[in-house]
Amino acid sequence: MAGRKKPPADATPFVRAAAWIEAHQDDLVALEAELTRRNAVGPGSGGPGEAEKAGFLEAWLAANGFPPVTRLTASENGVPRPNLVVTVPGRDRTRRIWFMSHLDVVPPGDLALWKSDPFVMRKEGEKLVGRGVEDNQQGIVCTAFALKALLANGVEPGCDVGLLFVADEESGSAYGIRWLLDNHPELFRPEDEFVVPDAGNEDGSLAEVAEKTILWLKVRTVGKQVHASTPHLGKNAFVAGASLVVKLRALYEQFDRRDPIFDPPMSTFEPTRREANVANINTIPGEDVFYVDCRVLPGIPVEAVLAHVRGICVDVERAHRVVCSVDVVQREDAAPATPASARVVRDVVKSVRRVYGVDAKARGIGGGTVAGNLRKAGYPVVVWSRMDETAHQPNEYVWIPNLIGDAKVFADMMIGEIVEDT
Repeated sequence: MAGRKKPPADATPFVRAAAWIEAHQDDLVALEAELTRRNAVGPGSGGPGEAEKAGFLEAWLAANGFPPVTRLTASENGVPRPNLVVTVPGRDRTRRIWFMSHLDVVPPGDLALWKSDPFVMRKEGEKLVGRGVEDNQQGIVCTAFALKALLANGVEPGCDVGLLFVADEESGSAYGIRWLLDNHPELFRPEDEFVVPDAGNEDGSLAEVAEKTILWLKVRTVGKQVHASTPHLGKNAFVAGASLVVKLRALYEQFDRRDPIFDPPMSTFEPTRREANVANINTIPGEDVFYVDCRVLPGIPVEAVLAHVRGICVDVERAHRVVCSVDVVQREDAAPATPASARVVRDVVKSVRRVYGVDAKARGIGGGTVAGNLRKAGYPVVVWSRMDETAHQPNEYVWIPNLIGDAKVFADMMIGEIVEDT
């Protein structure tokens, strides 16, 4: 931008790269706008997929001096799901860090909740608003401009650097990173490391290295429907279901192990959704259905949790003369955690401190991320960004200072060994 001073000729590589990123703030914003206007909702959610967005990004990379892009395209019922790969060699050819972002976005939802067209980015001071600007275009833009800053300043990365722009993250990654791991294993080396800029917190202090097992349960109680004036002739499934909800609180006592790396530091077992039963007040319901969201610490066997739930169901069946069933709606077993001592974790912590002056901590989360696929394949992965976590919300937004700052963090990681400023 006009008016910014150029760094001195003898400035360190990081200072030159950081100054270049600051000077090209308008270009970062412009790339966000162009990506937003290209609808990349997946076909499973009624969208066109990532083809147009990937085509634009591939052309942008070519026009901005990046090495040739490798396009690897999966197909979902005839709809292309493209994945883009860019690699740049570094000083240390024995090490490679991948920065992985995803191209797809979720649908905008209720348009009445948006202040403007979700697919036309709106600028509000230092805030950019639109579908995908944070999830995950912040990652796309920051990693692309981090590497561009090195290329533009003739800075050789400290190690090999790869950029991955993948498809299908929002729907399970069957046509994204999972597809790449299964169908193009030649892309990756056993010693590769990954940074996934797809989650974080407001000050950048969260370096996510572990996730809990996700277990969603559907619990059904079946009794006998009768008129509410003659409850003795029926079996109230609602009462039985309510009793079951209360008794399931015992899961917290049964599986009470703590792990301070997580927040909260224990497994959670929370009843959430309840299906409607009878439509009128004067009928005893003969069926009750509710759901439980379980987030289980790594190391606790899911089968043990299920066995305990079913044991509680047997007690309720006997007490209320109903029949209970438990079905698994979703299960995603936790991947092994990335050690806090892993080099890529230490690099994230070091660069976040350098750029933001914040001490990032290696932590675990209850939600699942695309990083789990990589951890299960044996790779060390850090999920990190500085963001307000507005993903999937109406009027999703990203802060321009976070775009600039995150790009500097990634540029610093790419440069490698930190040289103190003079």
